Amino acid sequence: MSQAEEEEKHIPVQMTKDNIKSGLSQIGKTFDGSSVAYIKLELENKELDIISNELKHYRHLRYVNLSGNHFDSIQVMSELPYILKLELRGNRINSLEVFNNASTFQYLQVLDLSKNMIPALTGLHVPKLVNLKLSNNLIADIQNFQGHTSLRIIDLRGNKLKSLAGLHSIPTLEELWLAENNITSLAYLKDLPNLKKIHLRKNNFNPIDHSSLPELPSLSYLNFRENEIADPGVFAGLRIYKSLVKLVVTDNPIKPEPSGDLKKEVLISLPQLKFIGKEEVQAEEREDAINEAAERKRLAEEARKEAERVAKEALENGENKEAEED
Repeated sequence: MSQAEEEEKHIPVQMTKDNIKSGLSQIGKTFDGSSVAYIKLELENKELDIISNELKHYRHLRYVNLSGNHFDSIQVMSELPYILKLELRGNRINSLEVFNNASTFQYLQVLDLSKNMIPALTGLHVPKLVNLKLSNNLIADIQNFQGHTSLRIIDLRGNKLKSLAGLHSIPTLEELWLAENNITSLAYLKDLPNLKKIHLRKNNFNPIDHSSLPELPSLSYLNFRENEIADPGVFAGLRIYKSLVKLVVTDNPIKPEPSGDLKKEVLISLPQLKFIGKEEVQAEEREDAINEAAERKRLAEEARKEAERVAKEALENGENKEAEED
């Protein structure tokens, strides 16, 4: 029997009162402090398809984990006004529309929607959201996201992104996880003054486009592992990031020429680094790289002057020859 046939025969399983009661735990004060109530619900991996409307009666819930079920609609969750953490990974959710209502999810801080079927990151009216987990979805478009005022972490690993258009105006953002996409440029990142970490493992950087590098004054960590970067010289463009202290470039087809030492070649471009991958940069390694950079600059200047001399000499010889012929 094909998967489609199995799904057609499948009878949807609705969450019941008994399910809800079995998953309740942790009694705490209600939000206004006037009484006590259950504040935690865990119904993970229960093979459920439909969230019961009964759930809205447990309005004092703050921590809800419904991961590993088959939910495609989570509208009922918007009836729970005090949720702080909502885990829904591994379901069949295909839209963020429920989070685009300014009157709901006023206190939600952590939202885990990883391993669902979401095709686009759209606007979120969740004012206190700090951590957004959207890894392993189908997200190819984030243009309509258009910023947020409180997010610190965004996880978009394992999606279908080619462009970062839409990721801007997030003044609180500190970490951006973008591994396993199809990204080729950091263009469009802007108004991210506190962004410290960007993880770009397994994308399509080849090389790094210096002309599109955004202004990121707090950037301290960049991971380009498993991209297509071949020339270590392209890292010189990253000098604009004065706070950058750790760079990961392993598993790229880099040819560390002319020295043959990848760590040294990277340090020549970025002498301020404290770590290259997991290896700490030693003082003597930094000094050696700085000296090598100075020597290469000297040799390049000598070569330039010699080329100018040869060109001038050739021009003078040509003029003399013309004069003799006249």
